[in-house]
Amino acid sequence: MNKSIRTLYLALAAAFAVLVVMLGYWQVVAAGGLDERADNPYTMEKQRLVDRGRIISADKIVLAESVAYREKGKKYYRRYYPQGTLASQVVGYATAAQGATGLEQQYNRYLAGSYGTGAILDRLREETKDGADIRLTLDTRIQKTAEALLSGRKGAVVAIQPKTGKVLAVASSPTFDLNQVTSDFASIRKEDGAPLLNRATAGLYPPGSTFKVVTATAALVSGKWSASSTFDDKGVYVVDGKPIYNSGKSKFGLHNLTDALTFSINTTFAQIGDTLGGRKLGGEMNRFGFARPTEIDLPSGEVATSGRYRDGKLLPNDQRDEDASRIAIGQENLQVTPLQMAMVAGAIANGGRMMRPYLVRRVITPDGVVVKQQRPEEVDSVASAYIASEVGRMMQSVVSEGTGTQAGLSGLSVAGKTGTAETGDPERNQAWFIGYAPAEDPEVAVAVVIEDTSGTGGTEAAPVAGEVMRTALSSDPVPGEPIS
Repeated sequence: MNKSIRTLYLALAAAFAVLVVMLGYWQVVAAGGLDERADNPYTMEKQRLVDRGRIISADKIVLAESVAYREKGKKYYRRYYPQGTLASQVVGYATAAQGATGLEQQYNRYLAGSYGTGAILDRLREETKDGADIRLTLDTRIQKTAEALLSGRKGAVVAIQPKTGKVLAVASSPTFDLNQVTSDFASIRKEDGAPLLNRATAGLYPPGSTFKVVTATAALVSGKWSASSTFDDKGVYVVDGKPIYNSGKSKFGLHNLTDALTFSINTTFAQIGDTLGGRKLGGEMNRFGFARPTEIDLPSGEVATSGRYRDGKLLPNDQRDEDASRIAIGQENLQVTPLQMAMVAGAIANGGRMMRPYLVRRVITPDGVVVKQQRPEEVDSVASAYIASEVGRMMQSVVSEGTGTQAGLSGLSVAGKTGTAETGDPERNQAWFIGYAPAEDPEVAVAVVIEDTSGTGGTEAAPVAGEVMRTALSSDPVPGEPIS
């Protein structure tokens, strides 16, 4: 073989190898991204040929399915959402024109049937594909209760199982009808209150006094204080020449740490934060998951990171020069999601072990094969079981005799913490409640936020939390789908 022919041969071989690599890349790696482009005419046609899998709740209610229709003698499919507005931001939508969101996007590969060894060949030809079903942890009975209690208000509710991380409900208000996305998406986008936003996972709010659960945990972990440690409140605590007052400028005098959480005494928690400093308080925040992305099976763009923000930038938790006294009472630019605060309550309920929250329990093919299954996974340990139980007992006192009495449930012990984040406008508080029940053997942990209310966390959010927990505890476990 002469040199010219050999060179040509090598060049052709190299070009062929590059072609094979690029073909594999566009068919496998980049195919998902191309498929989600609304301006891809091939995708628009292709999506209509897919019998997407169903999205089914824990109590076996179909939340999304594909419906067949014929056009010019050819069989196509369109997406239909039998429950309309229920859990719309979580379920999400999948259309050729608007793309995909929520679980429809996160689990698109399975729902669209593009999984397993046949995926590459399937992408090379246009033929009807059958997607896999995804079975959720969401319980529509709990979800409906949460959405009904939020109706007419802006806010969010998250309910999780502390021991497993299963998400039982994720409600965001206002909501929208998923079936309207195809027919009149423009109207949804024009509605007041940003109904497309999932406030439960992507809404950022100042946590107010609910953050004192984190501070109380840090206090006990440090070994400097116990639940019975005493303080003398004069009604004000001054840091760097700036006073911190209690709500209504109340004075509590001699009291212990349990009293401080029960009656939400700002001056005591400011003193604790000041003594701990940014490093120790920030270290506890790290263990609770602040300043790191929350791991949940939703698109990353639909899950915000909780933490301290300045000029839109997320800051680390453990800087020495930060105002730990104000961080300790839920101020100092803290912004959190309801999901994060439900995880805070869940970690205390679960003996100090924080579990990764998840929405999809398993993925099942049309012929009954389980191709993906999620199991409980511990994310971090925020405190020892003993310290978590001590914080939990203080939280029980909040509900039995303190600011959270309206979250109480007859015959059951509830642990919780209220929060009222002021905005400067007395008509626009952000009202919070986080907690769990039953306190002795927790089955559900919740976080509730109500936006723009003149009320407090105790009067606005606590009753909502109580009803959501009542529903969760009274709902019979689904056969074959135990609640714990």
